[in-house]
Amino acid sequence: MDSWKTLVIALFASVSTQAVSGDDVNPIAAGIFITISAPTILIGATTSLTTEPPKVFKSAKTDALTFIGSDGEIRGAEFEQASRYYQSTYPSPLMSDMQLAQSIATSL
Repeated sequence: MDSWKTLVIALFASVSTQAVSGDDVNPIAAGIFITISAPTILIGATTSLTTEPPKVFKSAKTDALTFIGSDGEIRGAEFEQASRYYQSTYPSPLMSDMQLAQSIATSL
C-alpha cells in the first residue's frame, strides 16, 4: 500500500518539475499540463487499487489448476464457488468453465 503512495508522490514531483523546468516556460501551458496530469495520475492510482479480482478467484487458483489438469473432471469447492460467483455476476457469461479456470490460473 505504501509503495503506491510513494509512486504517486514521485509522479507528482516529476510532473511539476517537468512543467516548470526550462528557460522558455509558458506559465499557462505549465498550469494546463499540471491540471490535466494530476487528476489522470490520481485516477490511475485509484483504479489500480479498486480493480483487484475478488478474493473468491484468488482462493480458487489451486482448484482451477486441478480442473485444467483433469480436463474438467475434478471440480474443487473453491473453483466451484468462483464459477458460481462468475455466473451470478454476469447474466450471460462470456467464458466457459475451462476458460474461467485458465483465466484464474494465469492471472492471479
